[in-house]
Amino acid sequence: MKFNKVALLSVVVALLTSGCASYRTSSNIASEASTTQSANSNVLISEGSLPDRKYKEIASIDVSVKKLTVFHKDPTKEQANAALTEKARAIGADAVINTTYKSGVGFTTWGYIDAKGTGVKLAD
Repeated sequence: MKFNKVALLSVVVALLTSGCASYRTSSNIASEASTTQSANSNVLISEGSLPDRKYKEIASIDVSVKKLTVFHKDPTKEQANAALTEKARAIGADAVINTTYKSGVGFTTWGYIDAKGTGVKLAD
C-alpha cells in the first residue's frame, strides 16, 4: 500500500510541474545577437533556393524545438519556422533558404524538430 501512495504522489508531482514549460528552443545563433530588423518584418522561409532572386548569404541557421514532457504535443514545422524567423531577424536576414527539417525522439527530449537553412539578405 505504501508503494501505491508514493507512485501516485510521483505522478501528481510530474503532472503539476509539466505545465511550467512546454518547449525549449536552441540555436547556433545567440539570442543576444543584435536585431537589425523589426519584429513586424516578414522573413521568407523556403525549402529550396530562390533562383529568380538575387541575394547575399549571411550565415547558416540551425534551430531545434524540443518538447519537455511526454504530455505535450510534438513540436511543429510552424514552431520551427517561427524560431528560424527570430534568428534570421537577429542576423539581419530577409529569408532562410534551402531549409530542411528533421523530427524524432532524442535522449534528452520526448520529441523534437530540427530546422536548418541559410540566412540571406535579398537584393532590392
